[in-house]
Amino acid sequence: MNGVQLTKRGFLVTMILQYTFITWYYIFLLSVLRHVFSTSAEIYLMAYASFNFIIVITLFFNRFFLDKINKLHIIYESSIALSITTILLSLISNTVLKLIIIFASGVFFSMGQLVSYTYFWSLTVPEERGRVVGLAGFFFLPLFHFITLMAQTSDFQMTMMLIVILSLVPLTIKLLRPEKKTLLTRKKDEKGYRPEKRTVFLYSVPWIIFYLVNITLARNTSLYVSQHVSSSVYMILLVLQVIAANFGALGGGILADLFGRRLSLCLGLTLYGISSALGGFVENSTVLYFTYIINGLTWGTLWVMYSSVVWGDLADKESYTNSYSIGLIIFYSAMGVGFFLNYPISQIPLAISSLLSCALIFFANVPLILAPELLSLDFREKIRLKLHMNIIRKIKKQSNA
Repeated sequence: MNGVQLTKRGFLVTMILQYTFITWYYIFLLSVLRHVFSTSAEIYLMAYASFNFIIVITLFFNRFFLDKINKLHIIYESSIALSITTILLSLISNTVLKLIIIFASGVFFSMGQLVSYTYFWSLTVPEERGRVVGLAGFFFLPLFHFITLMAQTSDFQMTMMLIVILSLVPLTIKLLRPEKKTLLTRKKDEKGYRPEKRTVFLYSVPWIIFYLVNITLARNTSLYVSQHVSSSVYMILLVLQVIAANFGALGGGILADLFGRRLSLCLGLTLYGISSALGGFVENSTVLYFTYIINGLTWGTLWVMYSSVVWGDLADKESYTNSYSIGLIIFYSAMGVGFFLNYPISQIPLAISSLLSCALIFFANVPLILAPELLSLDFREKIRLKLHMNIIRKIKKQSNA
């Protein structure tokens, strides 16, 4: 009952779809757009914000009809469309046409990413989602950071080549023939659990607070550190953060499946609040290293939980497209709104922004305390019983020895 039922082929499909689209997004947003509008910071910032809002609008309308269309076809077609729009973006010089192509890219991207999450939902059962996504993140997050770093340090031609290749990666799942393989072990007529609107609200609030804090107040600390430490020290900090994120993803996913979603989320938010508070003491090198490690652990945990697990648990077979669209709309809305808040937030002193971040993050725990657990009670009881039996067996072995 507590084993992972997803096949190796299904896991590989999940890993490709879960992380290819988000990697494409960050490279397109931070590298491609910056290259395309390198001569005008104002146009770049406008394109940055508009791209996120186009994604939000498309997600809002996609949730009404995408579940009625073949998911794999949408993934393939979105992948091809993204490669075409990216190539056109590198060939056209007219600014207006560039913006139109960027908006079209946002439409195709949002369709492909939303469908990839709903396809993941159809492959997995609730009791294994945390471990599946956590393990995928453990393997893929280092590659994600490597690819995004390579894009940011490459010239325009290399960046465009990289993102075109990346946009076509989802086509590789066709070689795995997922549509011809039975990857889901549960019965097709099994009814899912549809929570109350209050439950959806209570789990949404922490995600909104966390991401708004992360892209506004938390940036003060990141900017301060990047400007006041040497490049070698900053690189070490980023490496430590990446490594910690890998283990945060893996550990957070395992913890969520064994002991419940609320425990994993509360632990992740609490650690993030601690790292936010420590951000005001970055002059101390020991504290600085510790802060980046904790921040990486929390990022890995919270990304796993809120990218795939929570929204899957808050859905059934009739509402999973709508559920995942809510999570993605929150994410991209925060990315767009953060653009307008960056300057006023940057004027806040470092110590005040750190304490304010900590207070907001700890407040985000309150809705989780009030929210019901999403992982079934029967499954959690079986896990506790098995752990208890394992402890008894170990004690017996030691006593016999």
